[in-house]
Amino acid sequence: MTVLWKKVPFAVVVKMILAVAVAATLLAFLAGCGYHVAGYGSGKLLSGQKSVSVLLFANKTYRSNLEVIYSASLVDEFARRSGGNVLAADSADLHLSGIVKTYAVDPVSYTSTDAIKEYRIVIEVEETLRDRASQRVLWKGEMKDSQTYPATTDLAQQQNSEDAAIKEIFRKLAQRTYQRINEDF
Repeated sequence: MTVLWKKVPFAVVVKMILAVAVAATLLAFLAGCGYHVAGYGSGKLLSGQKSVSVLLFANKTYRSNLEVIYSASLVDEFARRSGGNVLAADSADLHLSGIVKTYAVDPVSYTSTDAIKEYRIVIEVEETLRDRASQRVLWKGEMKDSQTYPATTDLAQQQNSEDAAIKEIFRKLAQRTYQRINEDF
């Protein structure tokens, strides 16, 4: 009687066993990894159909309208990620409020003639999420972000670049706020 496995080279057997093990591991990983599309069913905060209201933030800086820009960025982020569960303050289950604490603009790079080449804006915010009914604090956090923008001698272009940098900072902060609130729940 001839044994079939003795005719197969040892290296081939090892490769087959390794391939089966990798396939089984990959199948187990894909079946239980918990992968999901961001913003759809991933948020613990809004998973129970809880709604949120973004209250107008306080502005403790010298730069006007930062609170308006940030509140709008938060509304956009929460509406996009929660499927539209952003409501007016009297209708929402949760209230998100806070303070734009700091705003600083500093030059960060120079040309060979010592003219300013780039500026960096740094903004810090403090945020609090409360249950509307009980006023209990559910989450509190502080975050800071920065963005560079080019310097130019054209004042209008300089202002546009600064405004774009502010919006980008607030977009990133709003995204992180949503993520942190849902991670901490």
